[in-house]
Amino acid sequence: MESKAVAEELIRMKQHDLEVRQRLLEEGKLYDGYSSEMERIHLEHSRRLEKMIAETGYPTIRKVGREASEAAWFLIQHSISRPDFMRRMLVLLKKLPPDEIDPRNPLYLEDRIRMYEGKPQLCGTQFEWDDNGRLSPVPYDDLRKVNERRKKAGMRSLEEQTEQFRRDQDFFPDPVFLQHHRAKYRKWLIETGWRKPETSRESEPQKTQDQYGDDL
Repeated sequence: MESKAVAEELIRMKQHDLEVRQRLLEEGKLYDGYSSEMERIHLEHSRRLEKMIAETGYPTIRKVGREASEAAWFLIQHSISRPDFMRRMLVLLKKLPPDEIDPRNPLYLEDRIRMYEGKPQLCGTQFEWDDNGRLSPVPYDDLRKVNERRKKAGMRSLEEQTEQFRRDQDFFPDPVFLQHHRAKYRKWLIETGWRKPETSRESEPQKTQDQYGDDL
């Protein structure tokens, strides 16, 4: 497949994802667990991307341009029902020359994987609602180290990012909502293979389809 065709398909898939997300948001369905429609779209795109990579290699900036390369990373970030695929892509991204991708992409991806595995984030890029319904970073490494990594990657401090997300927050879940969705999230983590039953409570942000992150 020619690079131009690959680039166009990647951009189309990202746009499709965003359009479905917006429609679900408008229908009030985005926050009610992981929509089966959204998951189906994510899986279709993920499997198509996997095939493209097997055929032509990873879609780097040099191969397909910055917009399409970013679209590929976006699709990987949303491959949340495929833990092994996301882990394999992280290994691959870390091996690529830093000028072939946005060097922040593997940082975001590693944080997302660690979040689902119940491990501390390294850069604090993934956010969720806390017990008070405010957006907060999910568990992370030592704050000083986190901010050092963020600064090196050209990101604002975690405190500044948290403040920005809270200023922009437009949905504040109540305790009943949080309890219901966290239970659904724990179940999803086990069914998908991210966690074993005995570890599913280590970190329990309730959303699965639309994690907040610096990438949004």
